[in-house]
This record gives sequence, structure tokens and C-alpha cells, in this order.
Amino acid sequence: MGVTIPTVGKACIVFDLKTGTIILGVINLIGCVIGAIACLASVIGYTVLSDQVNQALKESENQLDENVGIVVYVTLSIVFIICVFYIIIASLLIHGARTGRPGFLTPWLVLTTISMVLQVLNVIGGLISLQWGKAFSTIIGLVIEAYLFVCVWSFRKQLQEGSVPVPKA
Repeated sequence: MGVTIPTVGKACIVFDLKTGTIILGVINLIGCVIGAIACLASVIGYTVLSDQVNQALKESENQLDENVGIVVYVTLSIVFIICVFYIIIASLLIHGARTGRPGFLTPWLVLTTISMVLQVLNVIGGLISLQWGKAFSTIIGLVIEAYLFVCVWSFRKQLQEGSVPVPKA
């Protein structure tokens, strides 16, 4: 028998699942593009102002390593790569919803599953360290993300069963 994922008939009560999936993909895409631009702006800003930042760090009484610049570049590069990866996945989600191709929805579903698992671990860590605000705010985000996951999952299932008309190319 096994565990089954519930399905819904509408996204956010008013949208059909296709429209809801496309809206979700567009919101994801906008957020990822903003994140990528912010990373690039941060790298450029740090490059321009690195001497002033390093001087300010030396003047403060914090004992920081000389390799702060490398850490900044590596961290921002990793975040930029993640943003680009998310842009690709959000684009696949939009295209898959528009064209009726359920396989294009799968990368978003996999990434969201990984994200939800990490959030559950974050909640457990928050509860263990008695950070109640962190734990409960993460739970709220997790519930919203789980609902959106169920919406996309339901649309993918409709496409696989053929109960949604697929647009002709």
C-alpha cells in the first residue's frame, strides 16, 4: 500500500492547478532573478570597496583572518550558482505547466522535497536549542511550502492521467 500524497482540485482555492503552477513558477523565477542580481551586485560592490572593508575590519578589534575576501567571493559565488540553478528549475516548471509536460515539473518537486527535509531538520535544531521563534516560523513556512508542493503534485498527476487537455504545439 504505502504512503500517498494528497491531492487538491484548485490552487489557493480559486485558481485551477495549471494557473496556480504557472503563478508559482513566475514568483519563483522573479525571486531567483532578484537573488542572482543581488549576488552579482554584492560581488561587484565588494570588489570595488574591498580595500575599505579590509581596513575597517583591521581597525575594529575583531580578529579576522586575512582571507576574508576569498570567503566572501566563494560564498557569493555559491549563492549565485544556486540562484542560476533555481532559475532553470523555475523556468522548467513554467514551461512544463504551459505545455502540459509532467516531466518538467519533476525537478521543482525534487528540489522542494529536499528543501522541506532541510526545513524539518531546521525545526528540530530550533527546538533542541530552544529557539522557539525560529522553530515556529520555520513550521509556518514549511506548511505553506507543503501546500504548494501538493498543488504542483496534483497538477502533475492530472497531466499524467490525461485529465487536463494538453495544448497543441
